[in-house]
Amino acid sequence: MQSTKVKELLNRYLSGDCNEEEKALVETWYLKHEVANPKILSEEEYDTDVRIIQDTLDYKPGRTTLWTRISIAALILFTLSATFYFYYEGKQDQQYVHKDQTDIGPGTDKATLTLSDGSKISLTDVENGEIATQSGLKVAKTASGQIDYTVLPNNKEVKSSRIIEYNTITTPRGGKYQILLPDGTTVWLDAASSLKYPVQFAANERNVELVGQAYFDVAKDKNKPFKVRSGKQQIEVFGTQFNVNAYSNQAAILTTLLEGSVSVSLNGSKTGKMLKPGQQAALEDQHFQINEADVEEVIAWKNGYFAFEKDDVRTVLNKLERWYDVDIISDHSFGQMKIGGTISRSKSLLEVLRVLQLTRKIKFKAEGRRIVAMP
Repeated sequence: MQSTKVKELLNRYLSGDCNEEEKALVETWYLKHEVANPKILSEEEYDTDVRIIQDTLDYKPGRTTLWTRISIAALILFTLSATFYFYYEGKQDQQYVHKDQTDIGPGTDKATLTLSDGSKISLTDVENGEIATQSGLKVAKTASGQIDYTVLPNNKEVKSSRIIEYNTITTPRGGKYQILLPDGTTVWLDAASSLKYPVQFAANERNVELVGQAYFDVAKDKNKPFKVRSGKQQIEVFGTQFNVNAYSNQAAILTTLLEGSVSVSLNGSKTGKMLKPGQQAALEDQHFQINEADVEEVIAWKNGYFAFEKDDVRTVLNKLERWYDVDIISDHSFGQMKIGGTISRSKSLLEVLRVLQLTRKIKFKAEGRRIVAMP
């Protein structure tokens, strides 16, 4: 049985090393087909399909057109991919993820808004329109599913109030949300994240606190620097776009600048390090490391994708846990195994696990919302 070349193709695709023809072949299979009724093939049927796709990959000019080959190979690869999964796992006496397993859908717009008086509003359940008034501001949920703050007509309370009230918006695992702050700054919150912010910003600064991950598009105001505190780090900016990844279960706090300029520093420090667009600051053990960043990979979550840039297995599993609200447990070591590639966050959990299991030496055993990962 010669399946090595097929596996190598899939591995190269996830690592970003495919040429355009190979990439088209794999994406045709992945994007246009779903494993609706996969079947367990006999070893003879399995060997036959491997030989067919092997012949397709060994194409020589003149045999057929590119798109004909892609169509044929995609259909075979579609069947073969399910076979890799079901055939190999079926030979072992364990209950791995299969077509009868209850699937888990992707995350959705889901968050809780905690007002300054302690009252909580489920943004998932509340109707669109005005949901509260605070310090002369109207708090509303828009039809596009974001929180919007606007000044009430002829209201002087916004300018006269000296008491700073704080709201907190929190996304659970399996949730995301977008908020338009009172100063016009837009913030996209990823799953398992929270943003604490004043209902009315102070006269000379705009301070917010972040837990988790968020993308900021800060409204420009040269008289009011915008500051983000996350863990041990503080970011200062006047108007720019940047991403902060500050989950507690990762080694470093990552700040990536897309546009403008920001300064990153330790809390309480009077000096910071300036970032240029395309750079990323990693804060680990009280020290900053500045490197060039793959910006598309960093903000893939905001654009609806998982983008793995040769990530270690635990990093990948952490992302899946947050987005699908599951617990993925592993008592095994995956060594130096790295995963690279892009997968839509609109896919169900089973679809993502199938791709990971197919293309890397990872097996998954599902028990409701508890997933066990094994090498």
